[in-house]
Amino acid sequence: MNATTHNPLLFVESLSFKVNDLEILRDINLSIDDKEFVCIVGASGCGKTTLLRMMAGLLSPTRGHVSYCGQQVVRPHREIAVVFQDYAKALLPWRTVAGNVSLALEGCSVPAAERPQRIHELLCKVGLEDRAEAFPVQLSGGMQQRLQIARCLAQSPQLLLMDEPFGALDAMTRQTLQDEVTRLCRDSGVTVVFITHDLEEAIYLGDRVISMEKMPGKIGETLVIDLPRPRDQLTTRENTKFLAYRHQLFKLLPSGH
Repeated sequence: MNATTHNPLLFVESLSFKVNDLEILRDINLSIDDKEFVCIVGASGCGKTTLLRMMAGLLSPTRGHVSYCGQQVVRPHREIAVVFQDYAKALLPWRTVAGNVSLALEGCSVPAAERPQRIHELLCKVGLEDRAEAFPVQLSGGMQQRLQIARCLAQSPQLLLMDEPFGALDAMTRQTLQDEVTRLCRDSGVTVVFITHDLEEAIYLGDRVISMEKMPGKIGETLVIDLPRPRDQLTTRENTKFLAYRHQLFKLLPSGH
């Protein structure tokens, strides 16, 4: 996850989106480099989730386009996975933990004989190997979100889109998952676009942080985060650069972000 590689994977060009006469997004232009971790922050209602859904091929822009590996994104793509904030609704309650991960493997046409080993490896990566036969309702919120991440990784994505995935979790669980996601993405070489309203989370995770303005939503400022990796929940957050980035972002966004 190195922002200096300049090997673009995703392009958003001149993208705008309207619902009837309401303009949600206006003239969005950005690129995401291969293996980069990009965080997008902005006030509620600025169109962050709408933009992410267009990157995933779940919504079509009114104008402009999204390109992945040089091809226009017009529908969901096997190499692009989405982790939603509402993990409870994202999981199938009638399937076990293993069954939920298997769903992605089935969708990728992985032979049935190969699935148990793949499922075990993925559950080990997210610390759920001993809960394979449990159902989602028997898991904590943090475990459910780990399961959703494991299911996304099962499709071997090149691009992982994450829509405020830790917003509903307590502070300690949130910090644990921040570190786990960083490790998983580094180990798998996946590129990440991460939506959050938490400025400190964005700085802690990101190679770049992009701020969005609202009414209509458009790109504001971009910060390149020059903090060493691996990052640490205590020492990184006490780093003078971290505090300076936070101060700079706070001034860019309206109160109540």
